[in-house]
Amino acid sequence: DVIIAIGGGSPMDTAKGIAILASNGGKIRDYEGANKVEKPLPPMVLITTTAGSGSDVSQFCIITDVERGVKMSIITRTLVPNISIVDPLILRTKSDSLIIQSATDAMAHAIEAYLSRIASPFTEMHSLKAVELIFNHLHQAVATHSLDALEQLSSAAVSASMAFSNASLGAEHALAHSLGGHFDMRHGVIHPILLTEVMRFNLKFNIQKMADIGRIILGEQRGSDLDTALRGIDKLDEFFATLNVSTRLREIISEDGKKEMESLCKMAVNDACNLTNPGPATWRDFYKICEEVW
Repeated sequence: DVIIAIGGGSPMDTAKGIAILASNGGKIRDYEGANKVEKPLPPMVLITTTAGSGSDVSQFCIITDVERGVKMSIITRTLVPNISIVDPLILRTKSDSLIIQSATDAMAHAIEAYLSRIASPFTEMHSLKAVELIFNHLHQAVATHSLDALEQLSSAAVSASMAFSNASLGAEHALAHSLGGHFDMRHGVIHPILLTEVMRFNLKFNIQKMADIGRIILGEQRGSDLDTALRGIDKLDEFFATLNVSTRLREIISEDGKKEMESLCKMAVNDACNLTNPGPATWRDFYKICEEVW
């Protein structure tokens, strides 16, 4: 009659996958991509215990295909839950590392949605607010677990989710899906490594929007739009460095794993998120990004 899930992104996406198969049948990989779910889903109630995955309000479902070693993106509006419950008090039970990983996931959602080819004034508003809230409140949330700071992170996660659910994402998530699925890594671990380098790659496609993000992070305009954008990206790198997270691929992937990068980058090109990147990203572009952050 109804599907209820409580947890982070994995339990909620599992519930969405169950809902798809309960009403549509087949195998979950049949629905990889956009708008392939034809029949209505059972009612869903999702209760998030993190502030970042966005599954609790989005039309996305990420499922790992263990045979191919890739995270599949399933996108359809029927995946938006009927009821979503967000309670920042739950975050007080979470470790600092999980709070950080969830927040960096939301940060990546917000930035990629803002730069998306199909972004709108509605999604852009939510994206920039999410970036502001995370940048200004994450450190306090980790240091004190204050309810106010955790509430700001919860609000940021919902805003970022509203943005990417409607505007989709970009090349960074396409690559994160490929690497994360193969090496079994959470998004929140990969984003601090990939996000800023993908932003540098995307800079040429939309300097003005990247400068908008820079102004949020820096708190002001710094010279030209290009200067502001570049300094904002550098500041975001510094922000990640203060969070005690991995910032290079070699810290989480072995030298043997590096040999598989070419095939994983070729897989990332076909990810649905790559379609809405502000400009085309080839497998060679992905490979160069991986080399830069190795």
